Amino acid sequence: MGFSKAMSAGWVVMDKSSGQPIIKKKVDSIEDIVQQNLSQLLKGSDKMTDEQRQEYKKRKLLQEVVIKGFYLTKGPEFSVSISKPETDLTPEMIAQGTWKSKQFKDYNLGALGVPPPCGHLHPLLKVRSEFRQIFLEMGYVFFNC
Repeated sequence: MGFSKAMSAGWVVMDKSSGQPIIKKKVDSIEDIVQQNLSQLLKGSDKMTDEQRQEYKKRKLLQEVVIKGFYLTKGPEFSVSISKPETDLTPEMIAQGTWKSKQFKDYNLGALGVPPPCGHLHPLLKVRSEFRQIFLEMGYVFFNC
């Protein structure tokens, strides 16, 4: 990795004239742009291009961390104590006038309500079954036709 980067930056040259490759220094002083960019990033200035940033991430020299923060303030309904809103308006509240200072629970008019527990017989069917029971006790026999 370091050799290929030094070759691409032009810091070293490979001499193959003697049969065996020899690596020679090409420049007098080396200016490492990667080290400069990373040190400036530590100081707080971000002058890197997106390509450099992606390369540094690929080489695991740079890791981006996202920090999210929240700012909380007291809202208009803030209170230190918990209060339960009233659900019913009573005649005493109206007579004394205390309903003006109370907070009432909002009604949900879209709610389905409480379902009935089960079905019931029609009143005429109940009377018919009572008469039938009386006649059966008297000894009459009914046949379904």
